[in-house]
Amino acid sequence: MAIQTDDANANKDTAGVPDEQMPEVPTLALSWRRCNERGLPRDLRQPLPISGADITPVLDSALASYLALIRPAMEDVYQFIEGTPSVIGFCDANARLLDIIGSQRLLDELTAHGLGMGACWSEECVGTNGVALSLLDSFPTQVNGASHFCDLLTPYCTASAPVYDSLGGLIGALIAITYATDANTYLLGMMSAAASALTTELRMNLWLGSANELLSEMTAILHTLSEGILLLQADGTISQMNARAGHLLGLAPLSAAGHRLAEMVEVPAMLADALRLGRELHDEEIIFHGRGERIACLCTLRAIVAPTTPAPMTLNSPSAESAEIWRGVGNGPGNLGSLGNLRQPGTALSVTPRATASGFVLTMRSIERVQRLVHRMSGAHALMRFENIIGQSPQLLEAVRLARIAAESHSTVLLHGETGTGKEVFAQSIHNGSARASGPFVAINCAAIPRELISSELFGYEGGAFTGADRHGRPGKFELANGGTLFLDEIGDMPLDLQTSLLRAIETRAVVRVGGQQVTPVDVRIIAATHKDLAEGVHLGTFRSDLFFRLNVFPIEVPALRARSGDIALLLRYVLQRLSTRLNRALSIEADAFVALEAYDWPGNVRELENVIERAVYIAERGVVSRAELPEEIRSTSARIGHVGRAVQSTQSDQVGAIETAPVFATAAQAARGLARGLRYESENAEAALILRTLRAHNGNVAQAAATLGISRTTLWRKKRRYRL
Repeated sequence: MAIQTDDANANKDTAGVPDEQMPEVPTLALSWRRCNERGLPRDLRQPLPISGADITPVLDSALASYLALIRPAMEDVYQFIEGTPSVIGFCDANARLLDIIGSQRLLDELTAHGLGMGACWSEECVGTNGVALSLLDSFPTQVNGASHFCDLLTPYCTASAPVYDSLGGLIGALIAITYATDANTYLLGMMSAAASALTTELRMNLWLGSANELLSEMTAILHTLSEGILLLQADGTISQMNARAGHLLGLAPLSAAGHRLAEMVEVPAMLADALRLGRELHDEEIIFHGRGERIACLCTLRAIVAPTTPAPMTLNSPSAESAEIWRGVGNGPGNLGSLGNLRQPGTALSVTPRATASGFVLTMRSIERVQRLVHRMSGAHALMRFENIIGQSPQLLEAVRLARIAAESHSTVLLHGETGTGKEVFAQSIHNGSARASGPFVAINCAAIPRELISSELFGYEGGAFTGADRHGRPGKFELANGGTLFLDEIGDMPLDLQTSLLRAIETRAVVRVGGQQVTPVDVRIIAATHKDLAEGVHLGTFRSDLFFRLNVFPIEVPALRARSGDIALLLRYVLQRLSTRLNRALSIEADAFVALEAYDWPGNVRELENVIERAVYIAERGVVSRAELPEEIRSTSARIGHVGRAVQSTQSDQVGAIETAPVFATAAQAARGLARGLRYESENAEAALILRTLRAHNGNVAQAAATLGISRTTLWRKKRRYRL
């Protein structure tokens, strides 16, 4: 209970007070003894000064935030005792007066005595008083008149109650000061109740502040998510919407809150049914129509369900209908009839009613973002660039020149060339050199897909469109390539009846999935490739003329390997470098083998060359490929004999980890034969090596290489033909 003291017989001598003259109240007696021990004079007229009495730092500290809540409580208390001359104040845990309101006459009087704002009401400064005792004992206390130790406070009644923070820590005390003659028994109770209410309010305010901070953090997280998030009430009213969802639906999140979703946009039937039935959705493709355009999203709908209490259902008096149901249930294992105890009278069966959703969380992910992620993870992007095209023959350089021009345009490209010439390398290089380089590169081989699946592969299909179809449906290559490039390889093998659908998709820039009716716009650049003569196909009726003219906007002929004079040596060096790095050993080719490789016609072109060299490297001894390791059809080819026997060798440098090649002899026997031929042949070898290094340093630029070597371009061309470089 609160301590109320009123000892009118307290001795007021200026000397120390003997024990027998101490107040009878134990709390007061202990306080008086402490004052005696400190030597505090009883005739004190001004509070004793203490260090740190300045309250400015306190008002600038965290305690200042409490004062804004404490002042209204002080004003409420003062309204109850406004008819009595009194003041209401608040002291911190060190008994320093931080705020005070009330009767102006009493305020002026206390200020004149040094007891106003900033004054210290501790025992050390003013002796026994209600403020000091409530802070020391953490208990509401009232001291009246002569019960104060010092004469300074004898005319007054001081009542105080401690105030705590949310963790139970003492932050200060709420105080009331009135004249001793006006004191009443209700003052302390009023201060105690006010302090308790203030403590509760401070705790609630802290919890509310924490909740607001958490809400702000959650809101910030909500608006930084890359997915669109909508919080919907059970009736479809929008509670929250993040910026991404607003962008997808073309709505302003702040203005949309409080409105039903159906009032803002046209809700697709699948989503409307799920909201009505309380059914969840998982990554369903849903089409919204907002901002005057079609918005395709992958949507996930989850219900917000409040916990429910199981409702007991008693089976004491089953109805005739339920009894009939029970009789129809067998008694075998696994049947309800085996639960015999449930059939006994008085048995209660606890069932949980189906919970009703109090709201929904709708997550929306843009199809385009999902497709970009799929392309990144599945490798649906182009790796090759023009720098990866190996060769310096005029025919190849002309094809590369046209491809670079095509990359800067938006036109459809038709690549024509034999199988294995590297048409897809050209296609990827054109894509990476275009403005669509950051978009997907999707390739489809029209000759490798069964006839009945080409339509679904190109245009996609809706769920249940045919037997075995995914129930969610799947996008086609056109949709996957949206914003990028679609490479149609072996376009000449596409069935005639499907060419019409392809032509329509290219011309309208839109597709309709198999089994669907929704038109999906696509932004796709087409690069087609074929080894067939499409003009001849048009003449024979196997290829539509309108599709041919639509594809043949920018034709590029990719030359066969046999037509690329001098490129075999560069390709051999490239293949050997790659294999040498993979196998971590030096590789080389004997001169006889090199001559045979050059003489071969290569019907399989670059792909056949790579396969032949890889096989020969694996079966060759000591990494030296000889004529014996080559296939029979290449060995039997008549060798084309040149002026200089050459071999290509690859080594791996331990210092820099790079592979260097040089046209040197592969075996000691060949080196000995070279020495026997004399200085002229050695000079020719050195000259060939120098020309090759210079051309490589200038990326095959003949004019720059000739200038570096100090010869004319005509001379350089002649030496290149002579040494077959």
